[in-house]
Amino acid sequence: MILRGAKLLDLDPPAVRVGDVRVVDGRIAEVGEGLVPGVGEIVEDLAGRWLMPGLVCAHHHLYSALACGMPFLPDAPEGFTDMLRKVWWRLDEALDLGAVAVSGLVGGVGALRAGVTTVVDHHASPNAILGSLEALDDALGGLGLRRVLCYEVTDRGGAEKARLGLKAHEGLLAAPRDGRRAVRIGAHAGFTLSDDTIRACAALGRDAGVGLHIHVAEAVDDEATVGEPPVARLARLGALLPGSILAHCVHVGPGDLARLSDAGCWVTHQPRSNMNNAVGRAPLPYFPVRTALGTDGIGADMLAELQAGAFRSQEAGDGWSPADWARALTAGARLASDALRVRLGRLAPGYAADLVVLDPVPGPPLSAENLPAALIFRFSAAMVRHVMVDGVWRLRDRDPVGLDLCALDSRAQGAALEVWGRMA
Repeated sequence: MILRGAKLLDLDPPAVRVGDVRVVDGRIAEVGEGLVPGVGEIVEDLAGRWLMPGLVCAHHHLYSALACGMPFLPDAPEGFTDMLRKVWWRLDEALDLGAVAVSGLVGGVGALRAGVTTVVDHHASPNAILGSLEALDDALGGLGLRRVLCYEVTDRGGAEKARLGLKAHEGLLAAPRDGRRAVRIGAHAGFTLSDDTIRACAALGRDAGVGLHIHVAEAVDDEATVGEPPVARLARLGALLPGSILAHCVHVGPGDLARLSDAGCWVTHQPRSNMNNAVGRAPLPYFPVRTALGTDGIGADMLAELQAGAFRSQEAGDGWSPADWARALTAGARLASDALRVRLGRLAPGYAADLVVLDPVPGPPLSAENLPAALIFRFSAAMVRHVMVDGVWRLRDRDPVGLDLCALDSRAQGAALEVWGRMA
């Protein structure tokens, strides 16, 4: 296939040009002007539209897809841990495998419509542990999305559920690697994990050759409850594995952030979630280069996340420029490339054909110099027209290919009501 005459927007590093993209066997084979089609090669005219690499949500909770609209509690949560107990732990305990699958489909459609082609998920369903990652894998795979999956191991349900949480990873870890799915070893947060369980997560990760995916210092509860700085504790327990994803790190100091960088770990920043949960403001001036953006389950709209984070940072005087924010947005592709062992995130030969076609927003000319600012002030998910993953169209004219949205809407409504009933 040749995608003809689009405005090509490379994000890492920023570059703007007009040209054609040849896609062969799921990869970008050639980028240039006036590419001549071969025999039987499809040509799609994108003249006037914009084309960019697919985005990555580096920390998601797809199980929250059925949460919006659920009944309010009569007594409001008091603080972060109380909110977990009264809201999110009630929700994840009410999920069955059917609801997990529907959550994956609903969240996956939202990701495609936001131009996201890879989702890094952190899953929990304490009363439907075994088989939950397979349910998510089937849902996201059916939509064509790339995914990095894990189960959130925790001791809050006792030793047996912690053991099952570890076991939940085994099926996908043993499955063949095809560049579309990868696994990390999930863990909730230090204040719900014993030393032994953290050691067990780290041991499974070392044996499988993968890192962890864990919440770290999202709120002050991590250190206040355990009595030990969370990064120091992970290091003591041998859990700072290369390639690990440490979500939030709101209450981590400069020295420990440097330690994470030296260990080859990733930090993910979720500004909208931090504001919504009132957990504090992350120390962005000290965040390492290996910092990527996630949403923490507030949908998968990375452009909305980018904008909210940039505005919040500007208000706080953190010193991050539009170029810094663009770097964090595109770092998700590097994180996912490492996990999936596929080259993602650039319009260049050899990279995966994970592409987003955008309707243009009329205005000043785009350039390499102003593209980072345009991502914040000009771009939105409403621009997304088509999405290609691995060389196959997965969203056409904002509709997921091969999926009946009306039927999914009906199914999701029924699943949500069942989950809310179990929560009550």
